[in-house]
Amino acid sequence: TTLADAQSVSPRDLDTLYRQRWQVAVDLRSIKAVMGMDILRAKSPHMIDKEVAVYLLAYNLVRGLMVRAAAGANRIARALSFKATLQLFLAFQTQLHRPVGKRADLIRTHLLNAVGTMILSIRPGRVEPRAIKRRPNNHALLTVPRYRARAAIIHAHRSYA
Repeated sequence: TTLADAQSVSPRDLDTLYRQRWQVAVDLRSIKAVMGMDILRAKSPHMIDKEVAVYLLAYNLVRGLMVRAAAGANRIARALSFKATLQLFLAFQTQLHRPVGKRADLIRTHLLNAVGTMILSIRPGRVEPRAIKRRPNNHALLTVPRYRARAAIIHAHRSYA
């Protein structure tokens, strides 16, 4: 912490700051792992900025949905699961495209009610290994355009035959 005066800051204040910092780390993990921003596909810095902006916009829209659902369910939005909310929204996506009027209101109400039930379980003292279970594939990375890689395979096959 950058708090220099130990007398002016209580242990409770430090605990609150730590929990807020932890929540930022959880939010970044949600954006990267749950939404798929762990690998950016754009090549230029300008397009990377746009790609990150779209991910942040989508993240904020999902969080907004969580806030609306939490308000309707008399819960705290942070108590709801981000991943479950995103999955529910994607499941409802096809129904949300076309309907208007009362049918649209009914679908939105069902979505908000469903999101309001996606409560995170309290897991005090939880310990998880920092390792992945799935092993990576042992394939070389494709570092040239696919058409060149195909041509090289065909050429090598013809040379061998």
